[in-house]
Amino acid sequence: MNNGEKMNKIKYIILMVSLALSVDYESQIQPIFDDNCGNCHLGNSSGGLNLSNYNNLMDGSDDGAVVIPGNHALSVLYDRITRDNSDNGDMPPGNSELNQSEIDLIADWIDEGALPEESNDITGCTDPNAMSCDDDIDPIYFGICESCEDGIPCDPLYNPEATVDNGLCWYDDIPSEDEFLVEYFDVSIYFTSGFNLDWSAFTPPVEIEQYTLQRCLDPNGDSDGDGELEYENCVMVIDQNSFYTGTSYTDEFEIDDINTTFIKYTLYVGYYSNPYWGSAHGFYYYETDDNECLPGDVSEDGIINVIDIVTLVNYILGIGSLTDSQLCAADLNSDLIINVIDIVTLVNIILS
Repeated sequence: MNNGEKMNKIKYIILMVSLALSVDYESQIQPIFDDNCGNCHLGNSSGGLNLSNYNNLMDGSDDGAVVIPGNHALSVLYDRITRDNSDNGDMPPGNSELNQSEIDLIADWIDEGALPEESNDITGCTDPNAMSCDDDIDPIYFGICESCEDGIPCDPLYNPEATVDNGLCWYDDIPSEDEFLVEYFDVSIYFTSGFNLDWSAFTPPVEIEQYTLQRCLDPNGDSDGDGELEYENCVMVIDQNSFYTGTSYTDEFEIDDINTTFIKYTLYVGYYSNPYWGSAHGFYYYETDDNECLPGDVSEDGIINVIDIVTLVNYILGIGSLTDSQLCAADLNSDLIINVIDIVTLVNIILS
């Protein structure tokens, strides 16, 4: 064996050893990010840095590249994971630091050239029921998906080319208008009214974390159905901290609160992977009928008091007449007959 052959054999051995010791991004580096960086850099992109896959990592953060291939000492990523817990910018924050073997593995991978996975697998959302780049994405809730404007799916959205699911799919499915039923009711003797709400006909594409419900009253009757909130007249009927998973609800409140033209309910469907509890939501309207009335307000002055009793008594005695809406308000037990029973019911309401 001549010197040239010896040299080639040595180079071949060095190459084989190098390949045997090389760090694979997909099987060794990505799992470190998956296990330690989920709250800030997987479903979210804190500081503009997304660590859900190789391409996003190499795109860097708002301040530029975080990996300098071939030089771990100059890489921002390495600097951040080696800072002391008490130092500003330490990653992961708090006491959730990486162990030394994980830090060394990342350093070796960077020094080897920070190469991508050698596998042909493409990681992403594989569920066609999830949001996609064809959807109208709300930038308020899904701001990191700006790349979809270029026709390139971002990770939490359905990617038809993906072969390995990343478990980060986002969903925007909400009940249709036909699947969210709003039924008005009143219980006059108890001086209450409200709505029976039912969305059991809605089937979410995956298991949900919770439903949250908001009611808004529009006393001016100027709602145009555009989804704008009348904040000064809104209340959370089902709070986001209740983790409610039922598909029906009885929203009961005082009768005089229903003296309005438009009622708007906003149902928020909380999916586990979505970045915000209100990201998937729909608006559902109820318009009061002109013939509806405030039970007991026979005089139609917006107040239930002794004047209503006098007006009702005069009608029964034949002294005065009532309009259709006044007759509606006077028929307190809903038996379609105006008599002394309605007077007694009205007195009980005022006394209560």
